[in-house]
Amino acid sequence: MKQWYASKRGACAEQYAKQYLIDKGLYFVAENYRVKVGEIDLIFKDHEQWVFVEVKYRENNTHGSAAEMFTTGKRRKLTRAIMCYLQSHDLNFHHTHMRIDLFAIDGDEVNWIKNV
Repeated sequence: MKQWYASKRGACAEQYAKQYLIDKGLYFVAENYRVKVGEIDLIFKDHEQWVFVEVKYRENNTHGSAAEMFTTGKRRKLTRAIMCYLQSHDLNFHHTHMRIDLFAIDGDEVNWIKNV
């Protein structure tokens, strides 16, 4: 039951982030892109730049903030998933204008960190 509740909260956080970024002018491309090596929560375009967004949610920060949950290991998995996504869309990882953003939600506080 607890895992179901956590996944529902995570999905709500992703939907909130998606709408927030659309409202800020980003063009929505895809969500929950999954491959064996990792997952991309949200994919946007910001003019000609691809934006890959990791969404982290924490109800409170007693065990660390949402931003602190974006670890080196998670970044490595995300980067591998991005490489797969770009390859599947005939885009070169080294020649594609892109960035990774972190959308961290701590309770009611929203922090959109560009180009982490």
